[in-house]
Amino acid sequence: MLIQIRFDTQVRKLAGCNRMSLEVDDSASLEQIIRQVADQGTAQLRESLLDAQQTIRSSILVFLDDDLLDKDKRLKLHEGSELTLSTLISGG
Repeated sequence: MLIQIRFDTQVRKLAGCNRMSLEVDDSASLEQIIRQVADQGTAQLRESLLDAQQTIRSSILVFLDDDLLDKDKRLKLHEGSELTLSTLISGG
């Protein structure tokens, strides 16, 4: 199925684009999808999304059609779903 990946905030700068389309399996986990995005993106994007163990960094927020996802929960994707990748914002 074809889904949309939208990059927000700092992630957009690292990706070098606002969005990408991605073909995924119906049963794909969030981690598998993020790895697929990382594989198709820049080296900087990959480093920002995945840690040394190739798991999603805790600083990455993922939204499914505007709802914040629990990274451990099973995804309920449909054709045209949009995942938005963003980073935590902190101030001093």
